Amino acid sequence: MTTMEVSELIKLGFNKNEAKVYLALTRFGKADARMLIRETKFHKNIVYDNLEKLIDKGLVSFIVEGKKRLFQIASSKALVEYFEQEEKEIGNRKKEAEKITLEINKMAKSLPFYQEATIFRGVNGVRSFYNSTLERGKDYSVFGAPRASVDTMGELFWVNYNVKRLKKKIAAKMIFNPSLRNYGETIKNKFTEVRYFERDFEPMTETHIQGDEVGIIVWTKEPVLFLIRDKLFAQSYLRFFEKMWKQARK
Repeated sequence: MTTMEVSELIKLGFNKNEAKVYLALTRFGKADARMLIRETKFHKNIVYDNLEKLIDKGLVSFIVEGKKRLFQIASSKALVEYFEQEEKEIGNRKKEAEKITLEINKMAKSLPFYQEATIFRGVNGVRSFYNSTLERGKDYSVFGAPRASVDTMGELFWVNYNVKRLKKKIAAKMIFNPSLRNYGETIKNKFTEVRYFERDFEPMTETHIQGDEVGIIVWTKEPVLFLIRDKLFAQSYLRFFEKMWKQARK
């Protein structure tokens, strides 16, 4: 019995004790519990418990000779047959899970709205959020982006992001801080409208409104993003954005 053999059975779904008892039995061919206890160095309760599990799985059988119960591997095909059955049951459970998922989706759609908050940290967290905005495929509005948003993520990230956004025909209305005017003028197109705050207004936060979601990014050295999913909250922020849009400079 080798560590490799035990680990291979564990990969197949055996627990560690089952694997050791099963492999000990393959060495003997036929053995009573005392022989298996001596071979595995397990307590007798552990050996009996795992033998019962293996019998239930159809991998081990036993015969009675005199007053002794002798255990043996069920058949050369038992292991393959067991996992074929497991695979079939997994397929059935997957079908049931798909049915339940459909029911959950129906129930979720019947709710008027729900609220959920998520926190993303660091550049990778912000990148993950922006990738999800492309998957949602909805138009969005942004206000308050500072120069730090470009410095932190890098211009190449924003170039690639905007290329993907345009391919998906996702429209964006953005109110930038004055420090991003030069950058803002380079990204204007039929899917991108850009305006600017007054010269003396330079917040370090950025607010992204898309559908029922509002993402608030704090552009510190390690950016932090608070994503709030709430229909009424998003509608309120969008109304606030529209008021600022009318006052912002072109």
